[in-house]
Amino acid sequence: MKVKYLTSKNLWVSLMLIAEISQVLAQVRGKVSDVQDNPIPFANVVLYQASDTTLVTGAITDDEGYFSLDSSGLGPFRVRVTYLGFADHYTEPFTLDAGSPSWQLGTLVLTENVNELDEVVLQARRDWVQRTPEGQVINVQSSVMTKGSNALQLLERLPGVILDRRDDQFSLNGQSGVTVLFNGRRVSMSMEDVMALLESTLADNIEKVELITSPSAKYDADGGAGIINIVFKKGMNEGSQWNYSASLGYGYWEKASTSLGYSFGTEKMHLNTNYSLFHDHSKNGFEGSGTSFQPILGAPSQTIFSTYFNNNNTAHNVNLGMGYDISPKVELGGELTLNFSKNRSVSNVNNQRIIEAQDYFRSHLVSEGTATKTNVISSLYLTNNLTDHSSFGVDLSYLNYTNDSPATTKSEYFDINDEPYDPENEIFTDGNRGFSESTIQLGVLKLDYSHTFNDKVEGEFGFKGSYSDNTNDSKIETLVEDEWIVDSRSQSLIESDETLWALYSQFHVQLHEKAKVNLGLRYEDWRRTLSTSEEDFAIRQFFPSVSYQYQLSENKQLNLNYHRRISRPAYSDLVTSLYYNDPTAIFTGNPMLRPGITNTLQLEYVKNGFSMGLSLQKEIDPIIRYQLTSTPQNDILVVSPQNADEQKSIGVFLNVPVQWAPWARLNVSSTSAIRDYKISYSPNPAAKTYFYQSLNFNQSIKLPWQMDVELSGWYNFDHYNGTNSTEGFGVMNFGVSKQFKNDWGTLQLSVSDVFRSLDIHTHISGMTPIVFDIDTRSRYRDESAFTRIFRLTYSRSFGGNANKKSRNLEKEEFNRVN
Repeated sequence: MKVKYLTSKNLWVSLMLIAEISQVLAQVRGKVSDVQDNPIPFANVVLYQASDTTLVTGAITDDEGYFSLDSSGLGPFRVRVTYLGFADHYTEPFTLDAGSPSWQLGTLVLTENVNELDEVVLQARRDWVQRTPEGQVINVQSSVMTKGSNALQLLERLPGVILDRRDDQFSLNGQSGVTVLFNGRRVSMSMEDVMALLESTLADNIEKVELITSPSAKYDADGGAGIINIVFKKGMNEGSQWNYSASLGYGYWEKASTSLGYSFGTEKMHLNTNYSLFHDHSKNGFEGSGTSFQPILGAPSQTIFSTYFNNNNTAHNVNLGMGYDISPKVELGGELTLNFSKNRSVSNVNNQRIIEAQDYFRSHLVSEGTATKTNVISSLYLTNNLTDHSSFGVDLSYLNYTNDSPATTKSEYFDINDEPYDPENEIFTDGNRGFSESTIQLGVLKLDYSHTFNDKVEGEFGFKGSYSDNTNDSKIETLVEDEWIVDSRSQSLIESDETLWALYSQFHVQLHEKAKVNLGLRYEDWRRTLSTSEEDFAIRQFFPSVSYQYQLSENKQLNLNYHRRISRPAYSDLVTSLYYNDPTAIFTGNPMLRPGITNTLQLEYVKNGFSMGLSLQKEIDPIIRYQLTSTPQNDILVVSPQNADEQKSIGVFLNVPVQWAPWARLNVSSTSAIRDYKISYSPNPAAKTYFYQSLNFNQSIKLPWQMDVELSGWYNFDHYNGTNSTEGFGVMNFGVSKQFKNDWGTLQLSVSDVFRSLDIHTHISGMTPIVFDIDTRSRYRDESAFTRIFRLTYSRSFGGNANKKSRNLEKEEFNRVN
């Protein structure tokens, strides 16, 4: 049965109707704070009819404690405010004036409920999505689906994030060129290795994810689409606490994870430790068919193919963090992350070939490999509040990454009667085996200084220097008549070093009571040398950023942002070492690849969590990976990254939170854009204009008996990637959690991909004809497309949890790592 999805026209009508909900006849405003006048964010505020307590509407306070309630009537009303750890607050009845249908409640002060205070750290939940001037903060621990998942699965569920598992690439709001950070520090590995690291990282230990689409000058300029910053949980500021979780799951095969953490803090010191084990035995793969005329085969051919992977991945993670206050103004600290993973993979490759004027035959290849990866990320930092108006910070970090990935492939061939067959073409061998060892070492020094000149001007200044050394030793051997022979084209020892130094300055200027502007400028000098290239790759450029914020009213804000960024080729994008997954094609880097330069202008309107924005973007030389071309001799298929000429887009993005009942909250996010891009690496230059659309939603429902239910999902409509087109696809997830009394923890059940819909159909050459007249349609299925994935997770925090986190700890950490 064919499922019909919303058309773009119907979708826009629906979203505009949601936006119109804010146009009402009456409005009640106020602020919620504690007895020390500290604002209380995320408090529940409910408007009732005073006569019979009928619910009218509800809202959640924003980061500054403000709220706004809309109603179509005039009352009389009462307002109730609830927040965990505080006593409920009720207002006196009030009636709105028809001539001025607005009521200002002022500041509503909540008093602490001492009996409930022990539960605050464990139970308080933030909104799923929070808007910031730089992008979005996704509070992932608010989702039932987080427990038991890995970090890669978590990112795939975030609004605007598209994960291409087959080609190991991220895109953000439909744009390629994404930089991934851990706690504000860049993970300087190829995207393929970054994804492998994320797949081995337990999501239970992640506090939030920042999707930064308008980065300021203090961030590295790399990442044309933006930045994904993964922020891990921090420890207690005072007191001690243990955290434990264990998860069992089953999809096509078994899954399991466990995590144990301990945090301890005193007035001058805080310590955080965590160990996690993650195991995932899964299946995924692709199949399809196509036609081509490849010279290496000597005639036109038809192919039916399939490749399915049996992946058995086990990973160990250790995280350590410590800070010590040397004096009231000076803090010294450090962080250490260790990751060790081993992935045993078996792939079954089946191909049926019909070559014109040649006998039919099919091939069966079995490839077995084990990838052993270790990753160490360490850092030391010192922060010094020199005066009441200035502070200075030093950050030293070091990364060491190794990857040893041997693999062996055995090949068999059969004729139309399934009898053993010896193909005529010598490219069809009895098998091959590959060896690949990679090492990356990276050292980074950051210096940051901030100074408040007066009550209207604040400045930030910084320096960053880094040096990395990369080595890759690889070769492929071919089995010919029971003898392994090295393929000279594939044997390579490639060494590379990369240096970067950067300077930035940024000024925050309060123009007047309602308006402020941030002006930033970053200069970067980047150079990379490759042992296989006679010329160095060097980029020396300025990257400006400007943001303007205007406070229209208490709860309404207008943001205008401009920034210029770069997407540099990864090390693996440039190296010319070869590897195979088919005798008729080679995979390689492209030493002629140029960096992509992106200019972006964004306008955004924000009101009580609702946001609507317009984005204009132009990218020169965007990098598109896994594109099909040929050698200069035009004799064999080459799969490599290529530069498109340019891409321009105009987009609209929406985030709509709807508190449709005191116990239910819906969050809908949407990105829509008209895109136009041009390519010239295809046999004939081509251009394409298309409409891009992605949707993401999260529905949470609070039930009695301390239970929560969550329904979440996302859908990406039809889109293009270079010469290829991809049909729309999406996923819906379900989760339920039960919190036990007397601090006995939480039990959660999650079901990933309820409708088994992570099924992706791609048309290679769907945008324009490509080399050798290749016309192929493929179908990629992730594990959940074969079977739903069930996970049962138990988690508990115990110990001295009565001690609260410092209110400023998160802000100080954010400032330090960026």
